[in-house]
Amino acid sequence: MTGDYNDYILSKRERAAFVLILALSLCIAGYAFYESLIPAAAGMIGCRKAERVFRNYKAACRKNALLVQFRDFLYSLSSSFATGRHMSEAIEEAGETLREIYGENSDMAAETGYMLRRIRETGATDLEVLEDFSRRSGLEDAEDFTQVFRACRETGGNLVQAVNKAALIIGEKINIEREIKATVSQKKLEGRIITAMPVVIIFFLQIMSADYLDVMYHTLAGRLIMSAALGLTLGASVIIERITEIEV
Repeated sequence: MTGDYNDYILSKRERAAFVLILALSLCIAGYAFYESLIPAAAGMIGCRKAERVFRNYKAACRKNALLVQFRDFLYSLSSSFATGRHMSEAIEEAGETLREIYGENSDMAAETGYMLRRIRETGATDLEVLEDFSRRSGLEDAEDFTQVFRACRETGGNLVQAVNKAALIIGEKINIEREIKATVSQKKLEGRIITAMPVVIIFFLQIMSADYLDVMYHTLAGRLIMSAALGLTLGASVIIERITEIEV
């Protein structure tokens, strides 16, 4: 499905799953820190803001998947140019390859179909469709490739050699980026496990020695301490996410 990849529209199923998971998480936190579900109901007030965060996360995941597909798109273009294909023919062959690898519903396969329709039905040039894709995708690598392609068109340079070189360099860059992101993702997971440990410990104490925590739930000082603990846990989670949010 083509469109602006910087914005993600949740489907009804995704929105329902998000609300369910958010409500469940708030209920767990409310019961763990206050032994009450009232804070969970109050927390649902921030549902819209949390949904924006979730949409940004889904958009980032979609762009990461698109980046991998774009890498294979470049490899396919390079192979097609090497056999003397024109740009529209190369895009068509790339679309077939992408559908075989990622399926009919993959974003890049849909983009190749959209590019071909614009070229054949509206008379758009191959450069125009590439520029449109790089703008909507928000991928730096797509913009770099478009600039290389534009320079060859305007200066009459060796298009085949330039595309092959660009595909090789951008492909290697994307592979390195994915390796770095895989390492960062592992650290993010470790951080999330650490921030979840206080909740696990509290539930463990409730099961093993419920009387031990009574003072934390039934006195003003105890509630203030638990509120501070909840705030520190959330703050630590935000800090970990920001530290591990590395732009490659």
